[in-house]
Amino acid sequence: MRKSIRILFQITCLFVLMFIAMGCPVGIEYPLGTPGKEKIESKLIGTWVAQSSDAEIKKVKVSKKDDSTYSIEVLERGEMYALETDKLEAWVTKFNGATFLFAKPDDPNDPKYYHYNYRFDGKKLVLSDMSLLEGGMDAVTSQEALQKEVMASMKKPEFLSAPVEFIKE
Repeated sequence: MRKSIRILFQITCLFVLMFIAMGCPVGIEYPLGTPGKEKIESKLIGTWVAQSSDAEIKKVKVSKKDDSTYSIEVLERGEMYALETDKLEAWVTKFNGATFLFAKPDDPNDPKYYHYNYRFDGKKLVLSDMSLLEGGMDAVTSQEALQKEVMASMKKPEFLSAPVEFIKE
């Protein structure tokens, strides 16, 4: 019994350290933008392969669902992939001069949104996690509160973390 508890504790500590080091996104109950409000960016459509072996998502297919929604299918998971599903719906939004992709798993047990800053560097797609650095997750009680938190956090150099470059297959 003691050995099981010790092993569970060690595994828990390892996961906590890995999440801190990798900057994995945290699900948020509210989206940064309004799903369906902005048109998709066709440049995102395709199959993308991560250039880092440590990536949470190693290979992903982004398809057009409709004029404002993407269908996302994770084709190859990294070791740190934490969702129960490989299928998500996603949207883009422009906010305070930056572009963000926010996705919602098709898992009814996970009604949260996962946010990434994205940009293109030549033919590469660069996804970065965003950090909430003012009030943190506790400050996010609505979409408006999330936007306020992101706006304040964007002023800090550590707002974006763990950038992962993807190349279109």
